[in-house]
Amino acid sequence: MVKVIAMNIKKILMVILVIAVSILVLIAFYSSRHKFSGVDTIRYMKISLSGVTNVQELAEKYSDSETKEIFVSGLKKVNEISSSDYIDKKTVFIPVLESN
Repeated sequence: MVKVIAMNIKKILMVILVIAVSILVLIAFYSSRHKFSGVDTIRYMKISLSGVTNVQELAEKYSDSETKEIFVSGLKKVNEISSSDYIDKKTVFIPVLESN
């Protein structure tokens, strides 16, 4: 009787473990989905800014909601912008993204 209960507990714990690992794998794939989405930077475009501009404002204007993170990442990388959300340069290069 005790062995049966122990075996049932082991089976239940194994099922819980498999479900937990499956959920973690799905979360990992979902969080890095942009790497698999087929969005590429095909070129950069130079734009002029009139004053201090917010990075998110540029993302709203020049990208869509699906590629906003990739746009902001490319914008910060090519223009050597630190973690600050504001750009104080007169001209910047923005990525032009293309979906495959």
